[in-house]
Amino acid sequence: MLLIWISVVLLSLLAVLHLVVGVSNDAVNFLNSAIGSRISSRRIILWVAGVGLMLGTFFSGGMMEVARNGVIYPQSFFLSELLVIILAVSIVNVILIDSYNTLGFPTSTTIAVIFSLIGGALAMVIFKDTSETDYTSFINTNRTFLIFAGILVSIFLAFILGAVVQFVSRLIFTFRYKGRFVFFFAIAGALAVTSIFFLIFKKGMGGFFPGDDFSAILPFKGFDLLVFVFAVFTLIFLGLGVLFSIDIPRLVVFFGTFALALSFAANDLVNFIGLPLTGIESIKAFLNAPETNPDLFGLSFLNNDWIRSHHFNDSVYTAFFVVAGIVMMLTIFYSKKSRSVTETEVYLGRQATGYERFEPSPLSRMMVRYFLIFYHKVDNVLPAPVSNFISSRFKRSDSPERITKSEDVVYFDTIRASVNLVVASLLISIGTYLRFPLSTTFVVFMVSMGTSLADQAWGRESAVYRISGVLSILGGWFVTAILGFLGSFILTILFWWGGWVMVVIFFVLMVLFLWRTTVTHNRKIEQEKQEKQGFYTEAVESIEWLREAGSEKLRKELLEVSKIYFLVIHGLMDENIQQVREAAEKSRVLQQSVKSFKGELFRAYSKLPEESQDAGHLFVQALDYLNELSNTLNIMALPVYTHIENQHKGLTSSQNEDVALLLDEMASFFNYMIHLEKEKRFENMAELKRRQNRAMDLIEDFRLTQIRRIRAGEGKTRVNVIYMELLGETKNLLIYSYNLFQALRDFHLQTRSGKFGF
Repeated sequence: MLLIWISVVLLSLLAVLHLVVGVSNDAVNFLNSAIGSRISSRRIILWVAGVGLMLGTFFSGGMMEVARNGVIYPQSFFLSELLVIILAVSIVNVILIDSYNTLGFPTSTTIAVIFSLIGGALAMVIFKDTSETDYTSFINTNRTFLIFAGILVSIFLAFILGAVVQFVSRLIFTFRYKGRFVFFFAIAGALAVTSIFFLIFKKGMGGFFPGDDFSAILPFKGFDLLVFVFAVFTLIFLGLGVLFSIDIPRLVVFFGTFALALSFAANDLVNFIGLPLTGIESIKAFLNAPETNPDLFGLSFLNNDWIRSHHFNDSVYTAFFVVAGIVMMLTIFYSKKSRSVTETEVYLGRQATGYERFEPSPLSRMMVRYFLIFYHKVDNVLPAPVSNFISSRFKRSDSPERITKSEDVVYFDTIRASVNLVVASLLISIGTYLRFPLSTTFVVFMVSMGTSLADQAWGRESAVYRISGVLSILGGWFVTAILGFLGSFILTILFWWGGWVMVVIFFVLMVLFLWRTTVTHNRKIEQEKQEKQGFYTEAVESIEWLREAGSEKLRKELLEVSKIYFLVIHGLMDENIQQVREAAEKSRVLQQSVKSFKGELFRAYSKLPEESQDAGHLFVQALDYLNELSNTLNIMALPVYTHIENQHKGLTSSQNEDVALLLDEMASFFNYMIHLEKEKRFENMAELKRRQNRAMDLIEDFRLTQIRRIRAGEGKTRVNVIYMELLGETKNLLIYSYNLFQALRDFHLQTRSGKFGF
């Protein structure tokens, strides 16, 4: 009986935690298009989606039978057995999905639940009967294989349809569609709304109304209702477009975001609270029954209609759904991990190049290479007029695609956002109508990637990175299935052997894991802000901007160089591996930031006035030296990190004294240089040069002294090598830093002299 009461508390807590981690991952399904096209501020988009989530919870009762016979047959187990399975599956799912959230990876919560249930149920069946057992009486194998087949088919179908529809849409509407094509937009918008309307009512509201046919309460039937909706919205959109010049695709994205959020809550809520609710329902029935042994209490009452009859007739279930809706709304507003997952998908589909999160893989390089071969063959076959026509339809505006604040970044336009929503909702609607199981995450993600490819967002500058990202996420989904199955299988065995003590231990470990990943994720966000800083910079259109904002960025990066250097040296002196690890990571971030900012500058360089481009070249030269500084720091940090990690001997007392003196000289040099740049006191270059020479003379003295120590047999070889390398790289830091400052001085003097138009 103790396990029963512990289970009630744990199931309630797990339902809330599963909601938080699940919505943090799946929110990308309905937020991607709205946030990527920036139809409004993020807060307004979240409110639209939040209202849809709240309403959708009340339409989710019809989907709860998935937890009853969609994957396993809970009525084939006894109460204690089912509780063990549910607890094991819930804990594994929370840990698994939260891990993906921390990495910023979208995954399929549906796959996680399905394969975790199979693993847990299989482990329990093995314990139930060691003789011949008919597993199909416990696990719905036919349904499971059908779901897996549907997921595989949806991957290719969603990608291909997304690419084809986006290609045709762009041929019709082009990138310069503002104020044009009102009639076509009205038709396309009405089609989108009709398909989403069907998705809501057929898939979402089917469990809200009594019976299976919701249209019984409406004056229209089936196809007639859809025709009526299509006609009404065509007239509405046409009127708004003609009379008020309203951007119809923008309205479609608003409506689609609301509708898909509602449909998500109506359909996928079962993934998060279906199992805990099943456990609580079973416990409630057990407490009202004469049977006092949970090991002998059967669950035959768990059938498809049971939850529907209790959905709104029992305050416990009503409260459960209301709390679920509130938790989902709070999650999309305040979950930083949800934002990371959304950004990953939006970045993979953005129109502009810039910061790329994923590194190219051999497979992505091969795919791009063969695609380019295929493309060139097709282009050679096409008649020149056809090829020129297609190129003209995909010609984009030369206006800047980004502005300063990341909140206002437009990654793709409302045409692509509308296609994402329409194609995804149509595919899900058709799958629902045919009772063919689909993963909404798979469909929405692959449609989004297909439209990105067709829209030429994956150019030669970014294709290998984007495809590598897509392949990584696809692989992650299959890893989810494997880990979910194995984790639940093992945990079910442990819980069955260890009882409630083992359950409580793993619950506490899960909570500690969530706390740790949250801390790690917050730290990662701060690092990524620096990496992506160049991507969010204002468009470089003038020398004035480079002289003010650009120079400020360089000054900040110089300050970061000095911090990293001191972390490396202090870490070596104190043998502090945490400091050196931090320095190595910061040097990597600095490299990426400089690379990104340099790419921004080169993309905008052609926009500078011709008479200003020579001065702009001096700024590029300063960036080159900053890049050398970041490379030097990386060369310094990695060997030191390896040295300390391998537990080799640290610096000798004499070497520590030398390094301490050198740190004082370097601090004096860096602080003075940053001060001069900030105050633009370039006339004091001579003093900076003297400080540089003093530090370099000190380095030469230390090198000669160390050679004498080596001849005398002082110190170990490994630490002597590290020490000498640090002296050499410190000298390079002094050279590159002074040259950078000199380039900045020449840049400022020339732009102010009037020689280049100022």
